[in-house]
Amino acid sequence: MLGLLVHGVGASSRTIVMGGEGGLLWKDGGGTIKAAVETAPNQVEVGITPANVIDFNLDGRSGWIFPQRADETKNIALGLLDRGGRLSSPTILESGIEASLALMVDNKGATAFERKSISGVRQVNAFGVYFDFDLGARFGVSRIQFFPRNAHPDYLDSDNPFQNDYLRAYELFLNDGSEETQIEGRPAMTSYKLELQNDEPVVDLRIPPQYVRYLRLKSQTVIDFEIAEFQVFGVGFVPEAIYVSNIFDLGSQLALWGNIRWLEEHLGRERMSRVHISTRSGLDDTPLVYNRIDTESGLGVPWKEGSVVTTAEGLQVKLDEALGAPEALALFRKLPLEEKNRVALTLADYLALGGKKGEVEDDLEAWSPWSPPYSPAGVAITAENLGDSQLGVPIVSPGPRRYLQFEAEFMSEDLAAATGLGGLSFTVSGPPVAQELLGEISPRSTELGVPTTFTYAVLPTLVKPRIDTGFDVFEISTPVRAEAVEEIQVTFPDGQVRSADFSAADLQALPLADASGDFGIEAVDDHRLRVRFPMIGASDLGTGKTALLKIRFRCRVLRYGTKFAGTAWNAAAGDVGQGVIAGNAFRFAEQDDDLLPVGSPTQRGLSVDVPLSGVGEKMLINARAVPRPFTPNQDGINDRASIVYDIARLVGGAPVRIEIFDLAGLQVRQLLAATQESGSFAVPWDGKDGQGRLLPPGIYIYRITLDSDIRGETVVGTVEMVY
Repeated sequence: MLGLLVHGVGASSRTIVMGGEGGLLWKDGGGTIKAAVETAPNQVEVGITPANVIDFNLDGRSGWIFPQRADETKNIALGLLDRGGRLSSPTILESGIEASLALMVDNKGATAFERKSISGVRQVNAFGVYFDFDLGARFGVSRIQFFPRNAHPDYLDSDNPFQNDYLRAYELFLNDGSEETQIEGRPAMTSYKLELQNDEPVVDLRIPPQYVRYLRLKSQTVIDFEIAEFQVFGVGFVPEAIYVSNIFDLGSQLALWGNIRWLEEHLGRERMSRVHISTRSGLDDTPLVYNRIDTESGLGVPWKEGSVVTTAEGLQVKLDEALGAPEALALFRKLPLEEKNRVALTLADYLALGGKKGEVEDDLEAWSPWSPPYSPAGVAITAENLGDSQLGVPIVSPGPRRYLQFEAEFMSEDLAAATGLGGLSFTVSGPPVAQELLGEISPRSTELGVPTTFTYAVLPTLVKPRIDTGFDVFEISTPVRAEAVEEIQVTFPDGQVRSADFSAADLQALPLADASGDFGIEAVDDHRLRVRFPMIGASDLGTGKTALLKIRFRCRVLRYGTKFAGTAWNAAAGDVGQGVIAGNAFRFAEQDDDLLPVGSPTQRGLSVDVPLSGVGEKMLINARAVPRPFTPNQDGINDRASIVYDIARLVGGAPVRIEIFDLAGLQVRQLLAATQESGSFAVPWDGKDGQGRLLPPGIYIYRITLDSDIRGETVVGTVEMVY
């Protein structure tokens, strides 16, 4: 379909590999739909390397991409226009000045920008002229040159003997292009060199290597001058570079996303450079909205001139004629996505608009925003395991969808440091479990650390028989280990209800099945529970014939706004699951505060709240030693004690220590010194001291210490040892 390199990983899954050995070429962009990137409010660039500072063959390393490293013999200024940079002079208001300024960066010794008075024709002022250079990206800069024609040995031209028309006095300003050096979107220029008595035709400035994006050259003389070439030479890696893949079209049946993983390598000091990988997914083939300026209202509108649309009521409306632009925009936004796309401006339409171009915007209706950067996988990625679908981290962009795109953002804080990508792969699966799954949990608030019985409802708004796979396995992410799975219930579209009661089940003896064998508990661990049930293979909210899955379980919540994410699988169709969208999946009687009808997405559907943290409220809770007493006599029964505790309300990690003391206050053992986040923990003690010697029977004291940014907290208790 796409000419992709594919490794089979199941009946409906495949892995797409970029770069590395044998993967899709980085230069080709991967997907079949060309990437387009907004570079300014009304400018768009087609291509996979905005600013063109990606190196596809650094030191001959094929299959890798790195940020560009400057060649100290190559003039960076030559490519500034191709990188989206700019050359301007705010003090010259003459028509066509841009073409004249460009002569300073054309690499031709026979052309020059001139600021000269010609007797009887015109008078010009050579003093106070500014030249602003935007290199289009940040570079490490170490040298700057400028000179007139026939002055530089590499640009000798006897037909233009203007070597004495050099700049007699000047001031050079620099700006590194970082956000903190911008004032209201404009670079704050810093004077680097003021020379009021220059006698060198070729100005050659060696500067300490530093990041530079913007340069300003100011004439400080009234004497005529010209500049044939303005040259900038760099050193080291660029501090920022972006690679944006083309858009992958996974087909009309939609696709689910599996894991993403990548191979990276650091040059120079490892901590000084990094690469961030993000993804976004869409329902149509462009993540951008192109606007044209409506001549009457001055507003930007996203449809082609003369467009006629059909409303949900079946009325045909000429958007430019029947309504004013504000009313037409309101009507357009209510149209189905397919109807919008039929009349929407394409990139080709936009590029042909000329002076009527409006702003380019991200399409946040049909496309998700870029995901937060993914953290590297726990297992090291190598060239050999890059295609392993089980490795990596889950793609969090919404699915199922047809289109997917990824971005690699390279950053460095040292001219000698860079991170490269040797390959990137991700797994997709299709067709999906369902066109959409809504999930909801009830109750949505509970007491901190108190076991609570929750009901998790899953509503498949549309499952197309013989197209979607349906699902018979569901997994809920939990903040701590669930204490019980009480009931699993499925309501089918025909009204039939089947259920299984597991309230008396021992969750230490998994997997479990009911008498019919159709329901079961497959896994319960520290952060998830997984159950199975009869196949849900059809559902249609539009006709009112929907299926519904309900799972009742008991668990504790340790932080405000805990999200119980959910994922559905078809056990026989592949290893890529489909996440639920938070929504109103079921009417939970009086405790349900949904205002939207069943079947509507809502942000609150999967979150559970606890009382907000206040001064004096504890973070270390439910601490205890179990069993009491314990008997370390190696008989296999209660040979160890566990120091059990919950950490609540903590955002991020904090240092935790657990120590054992005797009754005289002497520390006999340190059990733990680690960083922990909110969660439930159990740290074992075998009754031995720090040298591995069994301690005598008696009562011992455990102390748990947490040192958070807010405050420190300590809990003390006793543990009894007998044998």
